[in-house]
Amino acid sequence: MASDPAGFTPPSLILTPFSHNPRDPLPGIIPYGGINLLAGAPGCGKTALLATLLKAFRDGTPIFGHTPKQVSSIAFFGVDRSWDSTRGWFERAGFPDIPYYSLADDAAFVKTRLRRKLERTGILREVLDKFLASGALKPDGLIAVDPLSLFLGGNLLDYDACAVACLEIRDLLRARQLTMIATAHASKQRGEKDRYVRLQDRILGSAAIFGFSDTQLYLATPEELDAEHYVFLWCPHMSPTESFTLTRDPQGLFVPHDPQAVARAVQETLLDLLPHNTTQTFSQIVDLAAAAAPPMSRASVTRYLKALVAAGRISQPTRGLYLRPKPN
Repeated sequence: MASDPAGFTPPSLILTPFSHNPRDPLPGIIPYGGINLLAGAPGCGKTALLATLLKAFRDGTPIFGHTPKQVSSIAFFGVDRSWDSTRGWFERAGFPDIPYYSLADDAAFVKTRLRRKLERTGILREVLDKFLASGALKPDGLIAVDPLSLFLGGNLLDYDACAVACLEIRDLLRARQLTMIATAHASKQRGEKDRYVRLQDRILGSAAIFGFSDTQLYLATPEELDAEHYVFLWCPHMSPTESFTLTRDPQGLFVPHDPQAVARAVQETLLDLLPHNTTQTFSQIVDLAAAAAPPMSRASVTRYLKALVAAGRISQPTRGLYLRPKPN
């Protein structure tokens, strides 16, 4: 057999695990000194999820099956909103005393400085240094920025500007021995044919935001997925991509999605729409379900009616007719 002209020797088929930095806050997922982006559509719940993640880092509790390393400190930098509109999520998550700074609330900060795009990285540096000087942040700490977009060069579609900004921000973090988790925006997409298949590719901006940051995290809504649950995904550079199905509890916080529990809840909702001892046609039930909050699709009505009939909670006197018996 002729030798490979390039002299290439195939690697061993036995894979050696990557050696992760022992200072990584979440080994293999959230790297030490890195820029990690949590993206999603406006209003999808990024801040609620971020509050839950930060509490898990504080307490050292598992994050989607992965055990975080102890971080020295955690702080929150709110960029676009008042702390009054954010604190509720941290209170619900159980982290009400997180050290925070809100740029929007700071009357002493001259907002016109933000018009000078090249100075924005310097503003981020000033905020980090204030946290460090106050003791709210310490080396090996975790800083959350919500959102980071303002500091990414001034034009999210400009590859060069975003790349340089990411390099500058990583230098700031490494010099201060900090790791960042920051929220980012999702791009507008009109419909299924105009939608990126990979969730991480839906992050708004140039490819530099993906290439020059570290781990991309994405929170997809049920509307995006045409599903009954959310999907949370992380895409590290040195570990396999993982995704998790989530739902929201009565407080709006994210919890693991339990399909059976959801099915039971939807069945109860459908059952409550039907009056006792009154025969309903399938079309009437579909109309009732469509007007419910949240509305239920025809396919869901078909599926859950079948389950209720099988459980004996609804009778079917004849094809297309349904009756909810009055309880004894």
